[in-house]
Amino acid sequence: MSQRRAGSGEPERDALDALGAMIGGQFKKSRAKLERMLASRKKEAGAGSPDEFFGYLRAFLSDPGVAAITPSSRYLAARTVKALSLGGAKVVVEYGAARGVLTRRILQKLDPDARLVAVEFNREFFDDFSARVRDPRLIPVHGDVTRIDEILAGLGISGADRVVSGIPFSFLTEKGRRDLLAKTSALLPPGGRFVATYQITTHLIPLLKDYFGKVDIQYEVRNIPPCFVFTGFK
Repeated sequence: MSQRRAGSGEPERDALDALGAMIGGQFKKSRAKLERMLASRKKEAGAGSPDEFFGYLRAFLSDPGVAAITPSSRYLAARTVKALSLGGAKVVVEYGAARGVLTRRILQKLDPDARLVAVEFNREFFDDFSARVRDPRLIPVHGDVTRIDEILAGLGISGADRVVSGIPFSFLTEKGRRDLLAKTSALLPPGGRFVATYQITTHLIPLLKDYFGKVDIQYEVRNIPPCFVFTGFK
């Protein structure tokens, strides 16, 4: 684990925290509107409606571990897969596979002899994607990514070449973020990459700089909601 760098002062962190708090405040104000919209949809279509968007919305409102209210757009998925640079990667780990939209895109680019460990905590999402996405390179896991070291050890896997995350780091405590980033950094060899997508605030930037030698920041507006894609290079 790398140490905090000199010059990464509190003014930068305070400014990023203030921006993140502003974005988060606006996001929370929209939550009541989303709940009313979902209630109206249930009344019109019935609780058993197969509409995928509203399936995501239900999970988002009921499970704080769900980061998105819709499946990721093809633009976000393409940007994320490009950031991963999967050529030559033999072990890829995905945090928060949801319904497998990004999982499928990763498998399209993954080498024939590689493995993808896709971890999902939400039971409904896990059952859905593990039933739909069939590939001998895929290892679906219903579990908590904060225990990723234990999960991989149980699979006989000692590390990963790439890690991609779709979980909402903003919902973790700072200690929780640091613990997971430390575990992620420890999994990766020199030259490995960690890509954090679906991030709607800037809170993660200073922490990524503490654990990775270089951090790339991109923003994809063609998604609901628009979000950041951060890449940490080991």
